[in-house]
Amino acid sequence: MNFFSRLLVLLQLVLLVADGIAEQSVPQRHTTDGKWKQDLSFTHDSHELVFSTLKTNQLIKLERLNLQTGKRTDFHGGANTNEISISFARDMKFYAYVRNDGNLHTSVEVQDVEAGEKHTLNPGGGFACVRAVTIRPDGREVIYSFPVDNGSQQLWRTDHRLQNKKALTKSDYIDTHPRYSPNGAAVVFTSTRAGNFDIYRMAADGTNLIQLTEHAGLDTRAAWSPDGMRIAYTSLREGNYDIYVMDAFGADGMRVTTNPGKDDFVTWHPNGREIYFSSEVKGKIDIYSLEIPAPRTRND
Repeated sequence: MNFFSRLLVLLQLVLLVADGIAEQSVPQRHTTDGKWKQDLSFTHDSHELVFSTLKTNQLIKLERLNLQTGKRTDFHGGANTNEISISFARDMKFYAYVRNDGNLHTSVEVQDVEAGEKHTLNPGGGFACVRAVTIRPDGREVIYSFPVDNGSQQLWRTDHRLQNKKALTKSDYIDTHPRYSPNGAAVVFTSTRAGNFDIYRMAADGTNLIQLTEHAGLDTRAAWSPDGMRIAYTSLREGNYDIYVMDAFGADGMRVTTNPGKDDFVTWHPNGREIYFSSEVKGKIDIYSLEIPAPRTRND
């Protein structure tokens, strides 16, 4: 084989590798009905993805998608009120979610699967809406966001029976969309305390607050990778809602979706190599997945 033949083979190999990378970078579609979907969360056996979807013009229900068969079923078969923001304990013995139980009124629900018990936290009368909820991976505590009298939203922590409520944040700002880290030691959340919606992290007891993002565009709805080393989130910093990934302390940020429509509500697959998210493509909203490059290695 002469030099030019070898060069041609080398170029073909390079093109094949490039094609493989490009193919892996193309989002894979998992639903086709095009209806609104939000609050994606994996069961920890990795077989099912649970999310809220618009079933009718008046009803948002939790659905489960079996990734092996593609079959979709109602998560709560008899539910007749809106249900959003589901979060699972690691062993699947507990899960928490937000339920609409009245006109502009929502409550926190925790299901004890083994005991067959459901615990409810009613935040009060009138127009009172819990915004988002997360359950600690061991299932023993819950954090949720709720508006207070000064017009702000704050984060509150309770035990798994939704008792012993304690304020985790006290500010004049909006603190919302909390997520426990995989080991339960830290929490990421969205806050306006710097004048814009940014991502913050803190210890699970509310101490050691760190600002992770600082951009003119909105950053929100953060999700931990299963190993706790990276965080995916939604950002509007480039003028469009896209998914970004950074390390657990805000460094090495990168944009991972470039869809001209809205990409949002990201969650990590338990394998730690893929993210799943809701994506608007040509006016249709469906669930897509995307392989995420491994973290960059550093030469210290």
